[in-house]
Amino acid sequence: MPKEHHLVTHFVEHALVSIDNLVEQQREFNAAQALYGDKIIGSEVRVFNETVAQVKEALLQTLEKTAEDLTHKGDKNWTAHFKDGVE
Repeated sequence: MPKEHHLVTHFVEHALVSIDNLVEQQREFNAAQALYGDKIIGSEVRVFNETVAQVKEALLQTLEKTAEDLTHKGDKNWTAHFKDGVE
């Protein structure tokens, strides 16, 4: 990605850290609930973790597409991923 667009990369990195923090908070909440005797439903935890993994993958794919569009900016033969453009 061109140096002037590294802000996009930093945003995605910060978003991924925020998601990891959310996962940690959920893990701690589940642990506290288990200590108090509440039954943790494993299938719900699994669905949560799978959904988080899908969101993280989608963010990374969007970053890759954005980088491709930025790299090919001005190339009339390139079919942009994002029709509204990237700046």
